[in-house]
Amino acid sequence: MTTQRPGSVRLARGVRFRRLPDGTGVLLVPEGVVNLSETAAAIAELIDGERSSSDIAAALSQTFDAPRATIEADVDELLARFAGKTWLDDASRD
Repeated sequence: MTTQRPGSVRLARGVRFRRLPDGTGVLLVPEGVVNLSETAAAIAELIDGERSSSDIAAALSQTFDAPRATIEADVDELLARFAGKTWLDDASRD
């Protein structure tokens, strides 16, 4: 059994992120496939059970030219939406 770091974010069992050959990202969920925007795919790709939401925002702030506060808000909003859909592991919720 894998132990998750406190504060880290992990996709729920049965949910997987995939980058398609055309560069778009999708979530494979028990109900089907969810097409992600470029921003959502960039965030979802970093959900690995090791990084916290702050770690994800920090990584994205190095990649994208946007204010850190904006990136953190986007990450928090998307993670809340994923949690609401039960696509995050319960231990991911702070």
